[in-house]
Amino acid sequence: MLTEKPYPQFSLATYYRELGIDFKEIEADDHVEIITNCMKCVENGELRPDTKQRLWANETRGQFCCYNCGWDGGLPWLVAGISNTTLAGALGLMKGKTSSFGVFSFRLAQQEYERDDDDEADELREVAFPHGFESFEECRTKKTIFHRYLDKRGIPLSYAKMMGWGFSTVGYTQSRIIVPTYMDDRLVFWQARDILEKEHPNFGDPALYRKVLNPKGVSKSKVLYNFDVAAKFSTVVIVEGFIDAAKAGPNAMAINGKKLHAAQAEHLTRTKAREIVLCLDPDAFTDQRYHRTGPRAGKLKKPSSVEHAKGLLSIYFKVRTVRLPDGRDAGSYEPSELRQLLGEAVYPSASLAELWAPDAR
Repeated sequence: MLTEKPYPQFSLATYYRELGIDFKEIEADDHVEIITNCMKCVENGELRPDTKQRLWANETRGQFCCYNCGWDGGLPWLVAGISNTTLAGALGLMKGKTSSFGVFSFRLAQQEYERDDDDEADELREVAFPHGFESFEECRTKKTIFHRYLDKRGIPLSYAKMMGWGFSTVGYTQSRIIVPTYMDDRLVFWQARDILEKEHPNFGDPALYRKVLNPKGVSKSKVLYNFDVAAKFSTVVIVEGFIDAAKAGPNAMAINGKKLHAAQAEHLTRTKAREIVLCLDPDAFTDQRYHRTGPRAGKLKKPSSVEHAKGLLSIYFKVRTVRLPDGRDAGSYEPSELRQLLGEAVYPSASLAELWAPDAR
């Protein structure tokens, strides 16, 4: 039974009163349903406005649904729709980061939301490339070991240039592909991946060898690779690594691991996304843990990475999952194969060439 509201500082009833919206409250066993006339029925294709209070909202679960036009989702989308703002602006209002429940300027609300010192999503700081970084765009030859690595992994050189990928032949990032992460047009993270792998002299010794290096002082759990490009799409595909994102297309973001973190979910609310497609590796569906001993033995201790991500995202977005066959991850497919597996719902009608274009919308 749910006892705590997702947004304890926000009262939907107070919000309705501030806007002069008539509503009723109906008590259920463990929550209160707040019902009113749906203001989106005509916009969603119905012939006449709702006059029978078919829009129901549950603050305890953080969900709403219109039983006339089908408009539904998390409460932030309801607030965004009524206030004619975006999800980030609505969240600022619901978390008490704006001064009024009434209709407000989204730009002001967004500035207050982004300026708040307690917001995890604002803890990002700009970083510098490691010593020795050289971009593929500036490289004069196409016959280096780094170019051969791109060919081996099926990554077009044009994509690597477009995304600012590079490499290093000196220093502690020597013999590594370096993949930057930009958010809000700032370099906030990079990963330096060793392309030698088992050929590395210290391979197999965890104390001496790390396959992937990250900048010090920056948590990979607070950034999303390809954020600035994918943020323009209404459907965003979430994958694990940057190779996966490169194969999945311009509307794919990488979470740099198996687990989606709360700060990354907060970043997603600042995008145009309405639907999230989880395309994590097959083992992310089965890595749940159970209590082994004690009075709770046999009960779920930790949900799978996929269920954990769905729990974080479902209050904001429509979420669906794609489980790739044969135990393969997204990075092991050719882009055209992966597009076919993800389905036309993700890539409606655009050709693959259009999807890879830098200015894809």
